[in-house]
Amino acid sequence: MAVTLKKKITLRRKGEAADFTFSGKLKVKLFWSSPTDLDLCLFFKKKNGEVGGIFSNEYRGRKSDLGNLNEFPFMLHMGDNKEPSEGEEETEQINVANLNEIDEAYVCIVNYDAAVEEEDVTYAEEGGRVELQSDSGDYLEVIADSADHGPIYCVCTIKNNDGVNSLKKSGGDEDHPEVMDLSTAFEKIPGFELICNYPNSG
Repeated sequence: MAVTLKKKITLRRKGEAADFTFSGKLKVKLFWSSPTDLDLCLFFKKKNGEVGGIFSNEYRGRKSDLGNLNEFPFMLHMGDNKEPSEGEEETEQINVANLNEIDEAYVCIVNYDAAVEEEDVTYAEEGGRVELQSDSGDYLEVIADSADHGPIYCVCTIKNNDGVNSLKKSGGDEDHPEVMDLSTAFEKIPGFELICNYPNSG
C-alpha cells in the first residue's frame, strides 16, 4: 500500500471550495505580516437558527467570548495578538473540537483600529492568509489579499454537510461578500452583532 500525505490546497478565487473532515481537532489560523492589529473571529449560525461567535475577550471584557472546547460552542480562541515584529509574521488561532451543532461558520478578520476609527482601508498589503489544518491531514489555505475597501474581511465559510465540511472562499455571491464595512457585516454575517455597538430599536 502506498502511503501518501494530503497536499496543501490553496483557495485563491472567489467562491472556490474544498472539502475536509476532522474527528476532534481543527486548527484555524490567521497569519499576517503588516504592522496592523488584526483580529481573527469565527461567527456561526447553528442548525436551529441561533447565532453566535468566538472572538477576542478584549471586545466585551468577557473571558467566555474566547469559547470552550469541552462544551458548546466546542471552539476556543487562543488569545489576541497585536502587530508582528518587523520582518516576521503574527498569528492568531482558533481550535475547533466539533461542528456538530453548526450549520455554517464564518471565518473573519477585523482590522480593529480601522473599524473603530471608520477608516477607509483594504487588505491588499496586509500579507494575510487563513490556514485550516485538520487531524485527518487536510491542510487548506485561503489567501486574504482583496483590494476591496472595508475593515471587515469574511475570508471564508465552513459549511457543515453532516460530517463532511466544505471550506469556501467568500465573494462568490452577494450573500457572501468578502470585504465590507461594519453595517454590511452586521447585516450579512450571523453573530457579528455580538461585537458591535448599535442603538436599541426599543
